[in-house]
Amino acid sequence: MDNENAQPIQTDPIDDRAKKFTQAGYSFLALNIVYLAIAMIFIPPFNMGLSAIISLLAFVLLLGVLTYYLLKGRKRLAQVLAIIFGARSLFSAYSLTDVSTFPGVPYLLPCLIITFYMLGRAGWNWR
Repeated sequence: MDNENAQPIQTDPIDDRAKKFTQAGYSFLALNIVYLAIAMIFIPPFNMGLSAIISLLAFVLLLGVLTYYLLKGRKRLAQVLAIIFGARSLFSAYSLTDVSTFPGVPYLLPCLIITFYMLGRAGWNWR
């Protein structure tokens, strides 16, 4: 009976926490890229000049830096970003009651809510 002699598998809480930060980092990166793509679809056509390209590059650079530090397990960063994304989610949900809201909000809101949850999992060790 091999099962009788087998040791129970114990998961390390530190390892679970690291997994949450890894998931939060990659989901933060992916969901913000999806957010950007959806926003670009709904924004009216505009001149893609140098300032727009520099702004996009700055966004991607900032996204990369924040993702890097999330993957390193920065708890305070995850908490601050979760608060920001929670506030953005609440404001976006509230703006749905107004008829003059940005037409992409119903499509962007799930990205905000999921990002808030994933950051909250890492920042406050949610389930």
